[in-house]
Amino acid sequence: MKRILLMFVALAGLFSASANAVAKKVAVYVEGEVNKANKKVVTAAIMSRLSGNKEYAPFERIDAFVNALTKEQDYQLSGEVPESQIRAVGQRLGVDYVIAVDVTQNGDMIHMTARLIELETGAILKSVNAQRKYTDSSVYTVLGNNVSYRLLSKKSK
Repeated sequence: MKRILLMFVALAGLFSASANAVAKKVAVYVEGEVNKANKKVVTAAIMSRLSGNKEYAPFERIDAFVNALTKEQDYQLSGEVPESQIRAVGQRLGVDYVIAVDVTQNGDMIHMTARLIELETGAILKSVNAQRKYTDSSVYTVLGNNVSYRLLSKKSK
């Protein structure tokens, strides 16, 4: 009888642990010195990588996130969004994390920097950089995939 009770308690613990393993919501924000179409390409590449991740779930209302940021006074004045504003908007929209990406094109090179920010603490959990020679717009997809993989993979440093 004790064995059956012990097995029942162990199974109940396993089920409750798996029920608590809910994917954390992540918003993606891309800024930088590239046009809107290329920002959308980078966002799509990162969202695609997020969709296959069991730990993080992409936040579906990306337009709402970007629109909320563009209404912030600091953005209107400077053209750059401070991390504090990204965090504040992310918290208001109910996400757990933000992937903030900065993309610049310098001559024939595309540079991409991405940070995974935990909104509750403001901690930057991981930051990665990548660059590649510009050949065509597919470079934005390749770099978006690269930085998102490196941010989300536990194998990547």
